Amino acid sequence: MAEVKKTKGKKMAEVTEVKEVTFDDLELTIAKPVLSADKSVSISGNFSELGTKIQALVDRYKGTELTEDNVSYVKTLKGHFVSLRTGIERERKEYKKVYIEPASKLLDSMCAELQKIVAEGEDALGKQLDAYDQKRKDELTVVLKDYIAGAVSKHGLREEYAEQIVLKKEYYNKTQAEEDSADDIEAQAVELEKKQKEYDSGVLLIKAECEEADFLPDSYIRELQYKGVSEILLEIKADKKTKAEIAEEACPVIGEPETSELEAELKKAEAVSTKESREETRTRVLKVTYKVEQAKLMAKFFKENKIAFEFVN
Repeated sequence: MAEVKKTKGKKMAEVTEVKEVTFDDLELTIAKPVLSADKSVSISGNFSELGTKIQALVDRYKGTELTEDNVSYVKTLKGHFVSLRTGIERERKEYKKVYIEPASKLLDSMCAELQKIVAEGEDALGKQLDAYDQKRKDELTVVLKDYIAGAVSKHGLREEYAEQIVLKKEYYNKTQAEEDSADDIEAQAVELEKKQKEYDSGVLLIKAECEEADFLPDSYIRELQYKGVSEILLEIKADKKTKAEIAEEACPVIGEPETSELEAELKKAEAVSTKESREETRTRVLKVTYKVEQAKLMAKFFKENKIAFEFVN
């Protein structure tokens, strides 16, 4: 029993020793910032002293073995550390509020005013340089257009092809030689002349093929914008074949050609003797195969001959 009491007395002594700790002098103080001759800022305070004291407390109590007798005080001790942490943070914010933030805002304002003046000068000079460069480009454009006019005349380009010659961006580079730009314009004109000749040659082939079949060539010529000549010629040949097949179906030939119904009607008209019989009207169903561009010709024929007609389908 005596041994137990001795142990208990030792633990109580440890608790008593812990309760001797005080936090009264553990407070951060920071002096006003000082600007040195070399424009460096120094901030003084009790950082080192306070850090040494706090470290001593940490080293002393961070390994404390908790018992029923000291756990309550250790909780209180932890609360002091929380207060110490919040006090340091409060002092930091207050210091910035008093010294750092006003200085920072003032510095930003003063520099912003200077930058505004600098920007005004930079903008003014930039506009002058832009105007000068634009004048150079305008003068160069006149020269380049003369080269284009010469190339157009030399290669006999029509307007729709002449308009395709491009004034390229690199022509206006200060490092670009005028002769190089002229050579490039000439190369563009040569290529466009080739395309123009290919187009004209294609038109002649289409017209010749259409003339044989009594087709209007315009619609086929328009297809040159997105089809090759050979493809269009094959299309015309196919249309000619279709036209021949339709004609054959309409007037089949078996031995001697048969007289068409229209010819029979003409013979009847020639045989009519009286005025009343000649003015007699007839209504017949006539199937006509035609292209879109031939519609005007049909309409003109019926109108001039005063033949009434209507589309059944």
